Amino acid sequence: MNDLIDRIVRDTREAVERRKKAKIPERRSEILSLSRVIKTPYKSIIAEIKPKSPTDGDLIGNRDVVSIAGEYVEGGAVAISVLTSPYFGGKVENVSIVKSRVSIPVLYKDVVVDEYQIQEGFGYGADAILLIEGISPVEKLLDMVDDLGLEAVVECHSVEEIENAVNAGAEIIGINNRNLRTLAVDIETTARLSEYVPEDTILISESGVRTPADASYLFDCGADALLIGTALMRSENPREFIASCLN
Repeated sequence: MNDLIDRIVRDTREAVERRKKAKIPERRSEILSLSRVIKTPYKSIIAEIKPKSPTDGDLIGNRDVVSIAGEYVEGGAVAISVLTSPYFGGKVENVSIVKSRVSIPVLYKDVVVDEYQIQEGFGYGADAILLIEGISPVEKLLDMVDDLGLEAVVECHSVEEIENAVNAGAEIIGINNRNLRTLAVDIETTARLSEYVPEDTILISESGVRTPADASYLFDCGADALLIGTALMRSENPREFIASCLN
């Protein structure tokens, strides 16, 4: 699995080049602030629509993204992350489908390697874009995100990546508890790295929440929000799972 991320990056670059031939739809929806909804409550959950996983297989079954998004909203999620990569069963059209059905911010989540994906996310209705330090050209893309009036979550997995992201101007840092090279998950990653995120910067802990106890621990570590995907997709009652993580 240690070359999976390399394959995803390579295939994403090729797919983006193909998509550049298509016309991006004109945005018609209002931009909602991800940072504002995270700052409002004491604890926040960003719930992810993740149709499948390279390691766990199919997660969506016979459900659709609209019904899942509705359950997430009812459970108290402040935003919805939509995975658009085909490696995760996603497609960019799901961003606009979800955006048209919910009144909370939508995060476009892909392996972003090109400015085109920022324009694409904007056109399809995303309110925020996930960038990955060490893979995405973060400094250049942050300028484009800002010019479009969107926000960026810059994902990091080390002290050096956090420092680079902050120096580039990131205002929302995502600490990924999953090592993208080994795919191993360790929520202690947030515990180790949270102190390196400036106090005036929003901290999102990503991946690894399996139980409400995990959520409580990560909030205690200083996370302002948690991004939860697999556990919610597997849950028989996502509404209750979200609510229990917020208690």
